[in-house]
Amino acid sequence: MLLSTLDLVVIVAYFAGLSLMGLYFSKRQTSEETYFVGNRRMPWLLVGVSVMATLVSTVSYVSLPGEMIRNGIGYFTSVLALFLVVPAVNRLIIPALMRLPVTSVYQYYETRFGGSTRTLAAVVFIVMRLVWIGLIIYTASFAVAEMTGWSMTTVILLLGVITTFYTTIGGAEATIWSGFLQGLLLMGGALFIPVYVALKTGVGPWGWWDVFSQAGRGHVPVFSFDPSTRVSIVGIIITFFCWHLCTHGADQVAAQRYLSTSSVRSARSSVWVMALSTLILMSSLMFAGLAVFFFYWQQSGLTVERFQEKIAPVADAQMPAFIAGELPSGVSGLLLAALLAAAMSSLSGGMNSVSSVVTTDFFDRFRSPGKEGKSVAVAMTSTIVSGAMGIGFAFAVTALMAAVEWNLVDLIERINHLFVAPLGGLFFAGVLFRRVGAAAALIGFAAGVLTSFLVSFSETLFSAFFPDSAGISFMWIMPASFIASLGVSYIAGHFLPPPTAKQLAALRVGEGE
Repeated sequence: MLLSTLDLVVIVAYFAGLSLMGLYFSKRQTSEETYFVGNRRMPWLLVGVSVMATLVSTVSYVSLPGEMIRNGIGYFTSVLALFLVVPAVNRLIIPALMRLPVTSVYQYYETRFGGSTRTLAAVVFIVMRLVWIGLIIYTASFAVAEMTGWSMTTVILLLGVITTFYTTIGGAEATIWSGFLQGLLLMGGALFIPVYVALKTGVGPWGWWDVFSQAGRGHVPVFSFDPSTRVSIVGIIITFFCWHLCTHGADQVAAQRYLSTSSVRSARSSVWVMALSTLILMSSLMFAGLAVFFFYWQQSGLTVERFQEKIAPVADAQMPAFIAGELPSGVSGLLLAALLAAAMSSLSGGMNSVSSVVTTDFFDRFRSPGKEGKSVAVAMTSTIVSGAMGIGFAFAVTALMAAVEWNLVDLIERINHLFVAPLGGLFFAGVLFRRVGAAAALIGFAAGVLTSFLVSFSETLFSAFFPDSAGISFMWIMPASFIASLGVSYIAGHFLPPPTAKQLAALRVGEGE
């Protein structure tokens, strides 16, 4: 794609706006409380949309239409999990999180289990989020390179450097405000594509679905006892329920946003906004994938079955190709900005959260006398370093994707989610089980990590014994590791030292409502 002058103007204006936003908020960054949680006075509407934008990212924005084209509607039934997520998060997690005046969620781990558990959780989070940042930079760069013909190296550096700049100088306020505006851009872009295809082809969603179902992509098993079945409705709902519970309870990226609100009530309102905006975006991306499939099928002149065989291997590239090749000048630039917004909201949130953990869980905790005024400087330096390391990971992911046959959804599920459920298991073992002390919780965490690796790489690990095995679906990585983590913690808690009375005080879920 050769960008028109109007497209370039839109993209430059987008980058300039983010940089100016960072400069505007930079004047306020005088303390940790401001830099990390916006003085705990951020509006719940902004926080809710920002959480959605941070958690969705370009990974979903590009991969979900591609997932629809390649594998059908099954993955999108995961939105049904939101009806279970909101009450669970609002009743279990938000009160436990908001009753402690913490900046990092891992301060809770020390209150409940002790300093070594806090250190472990913080280190795991940092590693997990740096890999995540690398994955997001790679995914966005892949999409932009497909659209523009620019080299992956150029896009990776451009995206990483600009996001690092405005996140470093603007802190949490810039992160949340930019996430809110980027979230609106994401939803608008995802809604525009189906509307455009309907007007262009004169055929609406029912006509698209009729063609799509002929390709055999409309059927989704409700449940399957075969663990290698890629997606079933029950399985994917369980997976996303586990993911949301673990992410909102044990992941600083989400927890930090809720900690920036003023009260339990505001935080709960943010959860509702997060769920509603996620539902709108996921549904829009599903229809975008369906619309793009129909559009290219209509142009191909092939039978539906033959077209499906042709498009499936390159499904992840279809939405970027559609934006680049089919949309009017200016609109292409706006949709490219939406793709960049999906990446940059997640990158900004990830960098700011890594910085908060490094500063709060390590520098502040172990600093020597005389270093009390250095926290903001350490936070900014940590943000720069996390951005640089994320860029390095993006280059590593580029090499990995050249060596495997995964699509983007497989990549994210099998690499980025290895530690999500075990870390969540640590949080919920502390909230739910009074008998579980530090040793039992850590053994449970280890069992969860082992289970994640066994399920994630089951095809490779078991191929020597079962040559024809397709491996266990990514759908079961988080449920299996979450259950293993909680189950082993609970059992070990009956044989190992229990928590102290002071540690059990952290279990009083509901105080602070």
